[in-house]
Amino acid sequence: MMRLDSRLATVVIGGAIAFFPAKIAVSLTPQGVSNIAKEVTVLIGGPKLGSGVIIHQQGNTYIVLTNWHVVDQAGTYTVQTHDQNLYQVTSNLVKRLPGADLAVLQFTSNQRYKIATISNSDVATMEGATVYVSGAPQPVQGIENRTVLVPDGRIVGTNTRPQDGYALIYNNITYPGMSGGPVLDENGRLVGIHGRGARDKDGQKVGFNLGIPIRIFTNSQLAGTLNLQIVTTTTPPVTNFLPPSTPSTPITGRPITINGSGGDATGSSVCPGRRC
Repeated sequence: MMRLDSRLATVVIGGAIAFFPAKIAVSLTPQGVSNIAKEVTVLIGGPKLGSGVIIHQQGNTYIVLTNWHVVDQAGTYTVQTHDQNLYQVTSNLVKRLPGADLAVLQFTSNQRYKIATISNSDVATMEGATVYVSGAPQPVQGIENRTVLVPDGRIVGTNTRPQDGYALIYNNITYPGMSGGPVLDENGRLVGIHGRGARDKDGQKVGFNLGIPIRIFTNSQLAGTLNLQIVTTTTPPVTNFLPPSTPSTPITGRPITINGSGGDATGSSVCPGRRC
């Protein structure tokens, strides 16, 4: 396992995770979530291609959370921020989270970048909840330049026996190169890290994808050394159903029947380890 660089150690030692009181969540528009996603998501290049999310800043040092399989090869990586700036990251600036497919890395910049708001609320990852996966696919025909995409979808299930932390199952569209990117809730808050695509016995994607709940990271010893700000929400996911209306005057007598109808991550050219 790689050692944390002394500069990064200086940043993280002595910190603590701060939990903020539960707040009432007011869902953003998809455009609002997309705007947040594109500011906090970074493109990772080098020996492998992937994505990541900025989770912490102290002075000019920024910490990025991504998948371990995105940065597990020795070498020099690049982090590209939303303003197209590139920052070099060597392997000694990478730290793996034991027991999960997660890692953090650092870069230094005089620019000011947005930090992702972290929410470890279980409500945001309940089955049926809307989530957004943000990441930059590797070049494909028609999209030759890597660009951050933010497809929406829903949590469709939970792995009862997750491997490497992959407990979240969702139906968002993903592609190699998006590994390590953030999974955001309807408020643009970080609730997970994307990293795998479910595949059949022939290795073909079946339409479902997997992510690691952010709680696995925030509960780790590594996260405990960072001064992270965690928010929670007690509001259940927003649905498309409206509450029944209340009559303005009491209804008495026998019930009335009304008839009617209504409407209703990754190598440079492949997806190694069946990840995506």
